[in-house]
Amino acid sequence: MKLRPGDAAPAAQVRDLGGRAVDLAALAAARPALLFFYKGDCPASGLAAHALPRLAAVPGVAVAAISQDGDAETRAFAARHALAAVSVLVDPAPYPASDAFGVLATPTWFLVAPGGRVDAMAEGWSRDDANALAARAAALAGRPAPVVSTAADGPAFRPG
Repeated sequence: MKLRPGDAAPAAQVRDLGGRAVDLAALAAARPALLFFYKGDCPASGLAAHALPRLAAVPGVAVAAISQDGDAETRAFAARHALAAVSVLVDPAPYPASDAFGVLATPTWFLVAPGGRVDAMAEGWSRDDANALAARAAALAGRPAPVVSTAADGPAFRPG
């Protein structure tokens, strides 16, 4: 079952590219966290990725890109989309974190508020959704709303 706003975020485990375990619920313990579940060969994931570094530039917001690929593909995606300021994580097959969050399509975005409740979510690529998630994340962090995508970034919508 897909998580919805108001649901508690599960204490799902992923790993970083160094092999260390990361608890996704812990990312939002004290600050808002935007969790971006993606697949590297998904066209909508590729369109959406440009927004992640812009959101990661908002002080007080954690941004994690959670790959459903192997390490090599994950590194390549991160390099291709300039995700140096984003926590790049791997949810290895059979995708336990994706299952715990109820991810049915990529990309799927979850904004988790401090304390661990899902505040907002979106699927696929929508410029309006990305900017709304960024505004909400910034509000939770007490920061001004950033614009993370404009018409110059390409299509406004693509389903996941």
